[in-house]
Amino acid sequence: MSKKIFISISMVVFSLVLAADDGGPLQLVPGKPYIPDRAVIKISSAAVMQTGNVEAGDSRIGPVKNLKNHPSSMIMAKYQSQITQLKAHRLQDYYIAETIEGCDIETLCQQLRREPFILDASPDYYAVITSTVPDDPYFQYQYGLYNTGQVYFPETGLSGTGGSDIKATDGWDWTRGSDSVIIAVIDSGVALNHEDLHSKIVPGYDFVNDDNDPYDDHGHGTFAASIAAAETDNGVGIAGVSWHARIMPVKVMDPEGYGSYLAIATGMRYAVDNGARVLNLSIGGRTPSFILEDACAYCCSQGAVIVAAAGNTGSAVLYPAAYDDYCLAVAASDANDDRPNWSNYGPQIDVAAPGNFVCGANYSPNDPDNLNSYHWKSGTSFATPYVAGAAALVMAYKPFLTNKQIMDLIRYTADDVNASTHPGADDFFGYGRINIKTLLGPYELNDE
Repeated sequence: MSKKIFISISMVVFSLVLAADDGGPLQLVPGKPYIPDRAVIKISSAAVMQTGNVEAGDSRIGPVKNLKNHPSSMIMAKYQSQITQLKAHRLQDYYIAETIEGCDIETLCQQLRREPFILDASPDYYAVITSTVPDDPYFQYQYGLYNTGQVYFPETGLSGTGGSDIKATDGWDWTRGSDSVIIAVIDSGVALNHEDLHSKIVPGYDFVNDDNDPYDDHGHGTFAASIAAAETDNGVGIAGVSWHARIMPVKVMDPEGYGSYLAIATGMRYAVDNGARVLNLSIGGRTPSFILEDACAYCCSQGAVIVAAAGNTGSAVLYPAAYDDYCLAVAASDANDDRPNWSNYGPQIDVAAPGNFVCGANYSPNDPDNLNSYHWKSGTSFATPYVAGAAALVMAYKPFLTNKQIMDLIRYTADDVNASTHPGADDFFGYGRINIKTLLGPYELNDE
């Protein structure tokens, strides 16, 4: 298994892995591939049941003398030169193996996979952070919602092409959403008291610090949340795609912009188990892992729509977006309905949405009292919440649809804006740039 990094898809915050704060796209650079001296093991439930179940989170494992036949004891006995402790995780069948310092984790995982009672083993990879007309004052700059060819980035004078937008104002004639629909923003948290978000927040969780205060100490999650569902038509800030959907902040990224696959997977399951129906994942990584795939499969089985960013390196689609059976993979478009050259591509791309210099709620932990700031950022991170917001609108307006039907509607009602060069579904925009007007209008789905 090659050493890969799991990156987020926003592109503006300056850190080890992010571009400078100039609105340009995040580029993946070398970094820590996974948490050192740790492996995640998935043990067969049947094997555990044969020896007596051990409750999730039970730290007594390793070494265990009174459960000699338990798979965990056998692992400890056989791999005692490499594994120092084995703990059951809160996710069923998952165990965390702490190893000696400097252990070759990838080789250890290869060895563990050969054991008959082990379903899979993986390093715990890192993720890093990769962003009816309302009266919101910054709506005039949100070309992604309504593009007349206006100047949308006053500091630069950038303008676009009229009509290169998601047709939000027409769609809002059908519905502006419902507060019964919750969008989970699986990210760095959310600035809970930002002026354009505070009334939309429902309780979430912080899986970085293991507490119930998912406050954003990075800024990425706040920006993404605002695009999907900022308070709208309130005379403040920007407009969200879904006016009335609520936001569940699920913090899985630390202040440096790193997070682990296990934290992300746990956060996804938490969100669905606590009522979220749309999951916004503006994060992605090059390496597939059962940790993420299991979480995607579970969330889909519970009826959730998973929307994930494709990535910003102009290369292959990242995970979890590349899990085609479970996720809507989102590429970025610009104010002319063109593809920025940094937007990732591949057969897994489902749709595109505006992601080049889009306006959103800005928050910086370096200026924590600034809760009324807005800025322009780029990335498939910030194309993704346009699609998440659209999914929330469909759920509100057509609650009889399944998650699979909603995902198909989003695909099949998109505008094939690059048809002149790539007609039909393609690797760059998938089925096209999303169109909320046609998405919400009368449409017959044929499941055959």
